[in-house]
Amino acid sequence: MEDTKLISMAVDAGADYAEIRYGSMGGTSLEIQGKEVKSASYGEDGGASIRVLYGGAWGLYSTSDLSDEGLKAAMETAVKLARVSAANVKEKAVLADVPAETGKEIWAPKKNTADIPIDEKKELLLDIAKAVLNVDKIHSVITGYGDNTEMQHVINSDGTDIYTEVSRTYARARIIAKEGANIVGFVASAGGTGGYEVFDISDPIAHFIESAESAARILTADPAPSGKFPVITDPDLTGVFAHEALGHATEADLVQSGSSCLAGRLNSKIGNDIVTIVDDPTLPNIYGSFPYDAEGVKAKRKVLVDHGVLKSYIVNRETAARYGIQPNGGARAESYAHRPIVRMSNTFIENGDYSFEELIEGIKYGVYAKGSRGGQVDTTKGSFQFSAEEAFLIENGEITKPLKDVSLSGMTLEILNMIDAVGNDLRLSSPGNCGKGQWVPVSDGGPHVRIQGAVIGGGQ
Repeated sequence: MEDTKLISMAVDAGADYAEIRYGSMGGTSLEIQGKEVKSASYGEDGGASIRVLYGGAWGLYSTSDLSDEGLKAAMETAVKLARVSAANVKEKAVLADVPAETGKEIWAPKKNTADIPIDEKKELLLDIAKAVLNVDKIHSVITGYGDNTEMQHVINSDGTDIYTEVSRTYARARIIAKEGANIVGFVASAGGTGGYEVFDISDPIAHFIESAESAARILTADPAPSGKFPVITDPDLTGVFAHEALGHATEADLVQSGSSCLAGRLNSKIGNDIVTIVDDPTLPNIYGSFPYDAEGVKAKRKVLVDHGVLKSYIVNRETAARYGIQPNGGARAESYAHRPIVRMSNTFIENGDYSFEELIEGIKYGVYAKGSRGGQVDTTKGSFQFSAEEAFLIENGEITKPLKDVSLSGMTLEILNMIDAVGNDLRLSSPGNCGKGQWVPVSDGGPHVRIQGAVIGGGQ
């Protein structure tokens, strides 16, 4: 059955809006421990998601049966589900208008991973492992490789008919450093949107060597001090703050549910004038990038915080209508089987004017914190706690000794106002995945940033 006829079925049945989203994902994964291949696989999955808006309520049904009968049954089920929901819905969903998008946008890799022999991919992982194990005090390493191509085709009753393909490629390493009874684990990754050429853009081996050296340093690091100190965050930890503490709080579905400290603050001052925070899915080769979102809306650069002022939320079409914001391509889904929800892409703090040397020169006693081992964020209260991967003591404007077990905590809005200097060395982080009930590829980053009076916890 033609897609337009399927859409017409829902509209003729009284639906306000109907959408078909085809999707597929296929790719290779490889894992090596030492010189032994632990796993190697190729997988592919695909299907369609039917979504219907009827009387202000949603009905959604996903299927891997793409036959005429299967799609017709899926559409009929989605309409029935929406009708049942409409009888009880309290807040009726309304969609913001968007231009109808038609055509294809294929981000073709320059070096198609399907053309790269599996032995060459294995050799890359062996080279990474050899380089990492040559670093003093590294005990073991497990390396992994992955590539995938994601297809999405969105057709809806508003006239959109847009087909996209995006490829992503990455390598990763789980590194163990050991000295006596001390053991430190470190996880690193490299890659981006594209094919095998992502490893030409940025040397993965150099990246993993740097990570191994960090793991080895932590073995003999001193316990961190506890208290309130000036803190310099590196681009990776700056990005974690931008994504976790600020980015999630700007996701409009969390704002709508009362789970964001930024509710009611649009166009209000929430940070220092020098702070600008952006979410941008249009950046070439970055892991969280994409051309169109899961509603067929063109991806857009979003300035969330502009010189300290909260200027926008990340929205899908429904929350865009609610908050009077132009739809900005913020709807994403893990796969065809998942409903689109509001998500980030590549979230970062924009460059400032300071060199790294200028950032640290006035600090008598402080901490330089790098990377993140995880943490906790409460977007409702606006609080966070992150554990740094690695840290150093700053004394009299110079970096002195390494520290371990460093945690950084605070209130998001307070920290945004405590940022008193922003570096000029913006960098986007390694490939990541964000979980919010669904996993989607993301990246984050920023320059080095100086925070006055951040709360540091440690081992002392």
